[in-house]
Amino acid sequence: MSKEPNLKAKNTPILWVFFSFQIALLISLFFASYFEQIVTNFKTVFTIRASGVLFAPLVLFVINGLLSSEVKASLVFWRINDVLPGCRAFNIHAKKDYRVNVDRLQTLHGILPVIPKAQNVLWYKMYKANRDDQAVASSHGKFLLARDLAAMAFLFLVFAGVPFLILGGKPFNMVYFMILVVIYLLLVIVAQNHGRRFVTNVLAVESIK
Repeated sequence: MSKEPNLKAKNTPILWVFFSFQIALLISLFFASYFEQIVTNFKTVFTIRASGVLFAPLVLFVINGLLSSEVKASLVFWRINDVLPGCRAFNIHAKKDYRVNVDRLQTLHGILPVIPKAQNVLWYKMYKANRDDQAVASSHGKFLLARDLAAMAFLFLVFAGVPFLILGGKPFNMVYFMILVVIYLLLVIVAQNHGRRFVTNVLAVESIK
C-alpha cells in the first residue's frame, strides 16, 4: 500500500490528541495535586507543550510500533485467524451492501473465493487497482485511524488501567478502568464499521467497471 504512509501521516495529529487526552485523564485522576500545580505554572505548561511538539512523532512511532497490523486487526475484529476485513469480503460484506454488484464482480474475476485468505488476496488486488478513488482512499484513511486509536486505547487499558485497578485507591481505580474499557469498546465499534466500509467501497467501485 504505497499510500498508507501518507494516510498514517495525516492521522498523526489526531492520534497525538488522543494520546494527550489519555495522559491528562490519568494525571487528573491519580495525580490531581501535581496536576493543579503544573497547569497553574505557565512556564511548566509552555515547556510541556514545546516538548510535546518535539517528541510527538517519536512517541507515536514507538506506540504504533508496539503492535503489528495483524495484532491491531485482531484487537478490532476480535479474531485470532484471518483477522483482516478483506478475508470476509465476498461471503459476508459484499452481500450486505446494496452498492456491490456481485454478478459484475464474477464476470470480471470469475467464481469468487470463499476461503478467507483467498478472499483477501483477490480483494487486495481490487484495492490496488482502485486505491486512487476518492471514496476508497477516504475510507482507508478512516479505517487506519480508527484501528490505531483502538489499539492505543487497548495499550492504555492494559498498561495503565490494569495496574491502577490493582494498586490504585477506590473508587478512582474502578472509575478509571471502566472509562478505559468504554473508550476501547467504542473505538472497536468505530473501527469495525470503517473497516467494513473500506472493504465494500473497494468492491462497489470495482463492480461498476
